[in-house]
Amino acid sequence: MRKARKGFTLTEILVAMAIFALGGSAIVALFITNQRLSRQAMDSTRAAEITRNVRSLLTQSLSRPIQVGDKTVYKFDYPGSSLTFLPNKFMKDYEQGSYAKEIPTDLGGTPVENAVFFRLPAAMFQAGTTGEEALRPMLTSLPNDSMDSAGNPRSWENGRPEAFRLLPDSLRRASALYGLDPDDRMFYSFDFSIRRSLARSGVEDPANPGFKLPLEDLFVVHVKVYKGFEYAEEAGEEVQNTPYYETDFYIAVAR
Repeated sequence: MRKARKGFTLTEILVAMAIFALGGSAIVALFITNQRLSRQAMDSTRAAEITRNVRSLLTQSLSRPIQVGDKTVYKFDYPGSSLTFLPNKFMKDYEQGSYAKEIPTDLGGTPVENAVFFRLPAAMFQAGTTGEEALRPMLTSLPNDSMDSAGNPRSWENGRPEAFRLLPDSLRRASALYGLDPDDRMFYSFDFSIRRSLARSGVEDPANPGFKLPLEDLFVVHVKVYKGFEYAEEAGEEVQNTPYYETDFYIAVAR
């Protein structure tokens, strides 16, 4: 009578290891893909939130013109954003324990300092125009084209702010929330530009027979949302940031 074999052969072990390696690789790949999709979903959610807020705030702003002498200006204020907050510096100080006791309540400046005034572009937008100088009279880009409440170009102590920077959420600023996450609100920023719409009405232009009158009160807003924005103040030089999300929407203006 033959004795029962004990253990496994080398071939069986190798086959089992190969099956385990294939299965394990598939599971790891699944986790990586899930993490990537989760990150993309968070970015898309944040971009949609920012765009929705910009549209709502601009709609309110452009319906309330402010007359300053012979100038008509508008005010834009995005609650929870800053023109001076530097996320990378905050993250470094945060991880080093600088905010162990309390995060300053005026982090990123006061609401008054972060509110901007602006004028609408006077020139009609010409499709195909390139170059900053040529585009300047056709576009109002915020925050860089910000004005003060008197309608004069606003001066900045540390150079142009480049983008509106989202501040850490209220729980973190109140020191009730600890630990940093790559999807934290403070790593997102945005800017936007306003130009005249190319759309025309159904009324013929008396000065140009065959052409319709432009819709003078219709403007196009182009929003750009960034993540991990590099600021020239931190980099020490001009940097070119690429938005991960861009969109346009129309908006009507009250004169």
